[in-house]
Amino acid sequence: MKLSWPVMAGMIIFLLLIVWTLYGVLVSMSVSQADYDVLDTLENGVEIRAYPQEIWATTIADDQNRAFSPLFRYISGDNERSEKIEMTAPVVTMNTEEGMFMAFIMPERFDMQSIPRPLSSLVKLKLVEPRKLAVIRFSGYMSQGSYDKNLKQLREALEDEGISAVGEPQLMQYNDPWTPPFSRRNEIALQVIDDRPAGA
Repeated sequence: MKLSWPVMAGMIIFLLLIVWTLYGVLVSMSVSQADYDVLDTLENGVEIRAYPQEIWATTIADDQNRAFSPLFRYISGDNERSEKIEMTAPVVTMNTEEGMFMAFIMPERFDMQSIPRPLSSLVKLKLVEPRKLAVIRFSGYMSQGSYDKNLKQLREALEDEGISAVGEPQLMQYNDPWTPPFSRRNEIALQVIDDRPAGA
């Protein structure tokens, strides 16, 4: 039986959607993720997490695209040993007075002595001490509206629990640009000081 064009088009779109979804799942599974322990879960799904010491490759630029390029070149071999460094999710970004700050988290196999030095002066290596973060997770493509909405929910959850936040919000994104929106993992994090009484 010959299918009509609308039916065929619908089937093609459905198959492409399945392939797109599988692509997002496979890519996410193939990328290592930064380690952390969940200490507590608050309202709005906010997690209090403990992160170990990490090494970040960082840069500051006018926008995300200009920040991403030198960091990607660094892990692709633009370093003193021409060594390719595996990607670790998430990519961390923050808005600062100097511009868009971006960091790639380095694999756990490195320490500050063994990690290859970047050749570009735009890339700096930073040792990040263990810290406690409050994190809210959401999906979809990033927009200013979704960022503002989730940051507000994060701050409200902390305020309700009497937990103080310090520093600027960190946007943590786990997926490449081609991952479908429903499979995307975005997080906003604030470094916290837990002011709650013991046992609360």
